[in-house]
Amino acid sequence: MNVGQLLEVIFTAGVVFDNLSTSRPATARFLETGDTTGVRGRGDLALLEDLKAAGEFILSNTATPISAAYLRRINATLTRSAALNPGSLRTDDQGIGVRTRYGRHEPSAVSEQALDMLVTEALNSDTSKDAAVDLFLEIARAQPFEDGDKRTAIFAANSYLLGEGSSLLLTVPFDEKDPSVAEHFNDLLARFYVFGEKEPVRELLVRQAYVDKR
Repeated sequence: MNVGQLLEVIFTAGVVFDNLSTSRPATARFLETGDTTGVRGRGDLALLEDLKAAGEFILSNTATPISAAYLRRINATLTRSAALNPGSLRTDDQGIGVRTRYGRHEPSAVSEQALDMLVTEALNSDTSKDAAVDLFLEIARAQPFEDGDKRTAIFAANSYLLGEGSSLLLTVPFDEKDPSVAEHFNDLLARFYVFGEKEPVRELLVRQAYVDKR
């Protein structure tokens, strides 16, 4: 499997999480060949380089169990478009959080031990589909890093699926012809962040965000 086969993961994550404006065909071309024709600016290029690096990393480490240390290694690949200190856990005194339509979400910083416990609990699900979604959601909500948490979470979820031998990949809800798809997902994710309402966003991801591995 090569990074081009992670196109749907990379493209949807780029658009929904970080406002990637480069088209799907141009993104596919960049992943396959490195051709930057159609990449819309330096910001998009930096983002795509990071997403490609994270994708290549998980493809090279499918046998590695998911742990806090592994999440740090994924986050550490995001050197161009995320945190000043890639791979480092944030601290409370940094005051890092995320603004949502329901208010600011700034959870307490997590230790490596606490992050390991979060991962273990998230993966304690009945099926690999459920476990991958739970892993994504819990990492995203915990905001363990200085930046790039959702990107780290989506790649961790897919690394888990690849390690389990799943035929599926977890993408981010997005439809180029219907902006309400991503808007609805972002709304449900924000409600999970702020109010702890997990089931609606979990159900949406399990039902709509999986694609067959190419």
